[in-house]
Amino acid sequence: MSIDWRQLYELEYPRLLRALTAMGGEGAAAEDAAQEAFVKAHTHGLAGIERPGAWLLVVGTRELFRDRRRLRRERERWQSVGRRPGTAEGEFDAISDRADLLAALRELPERQRGMVVARFFYGLSYEEIAAAFAVKTGTVGATIHQGLAHLRRLQLAGHLARGAMR
Repeated sequence: MSIDWRQLYELEYPRLLRALTAMGGEGAAAEDAAQEAFVKAHTHGLAGIERPGAWLLVVGTRELFRDRRRLRRERERWQSVGRRPGTAEGEFDAISDRADLLAALRELPERQRGMVVARFFYGLSYEEIAAAFAVKTGTVGATIHQGLAHLRRLQLAGHLARGAMR
């Protein structure tokens, strides 16, 4: 089956954007990463991509995390001089403004988050995830197991905190 660019975009962009939002939490950053993934796919060419959806997820994830690391370094530089650009006193915490799942996903280390989203948002097999992240299949299993255990602990802590507030 041959797929053209319009079909690929209509099929994969919404799914990719949801996955990147789940991983990154920021809509604008997720959109930038998704768009950059499509630009790179266009440059690479569809003929050389066996599973476009998985390929876009990996490229988008790398873009998102690369951008997040760059922003973190910039914030640290600004904090070292005593101020942060674009923040106001009493600015609300973005994690408390998101759904519990998205907040919990953001608590995971980047690699765990990426593999959990690849498995459960994209339905990739352990072998596909291993190839995409350049790790062994056993590493994928262990990383996903650790990520899910962390998510369970966060969910339990959230339930305990909400119960204590009653």
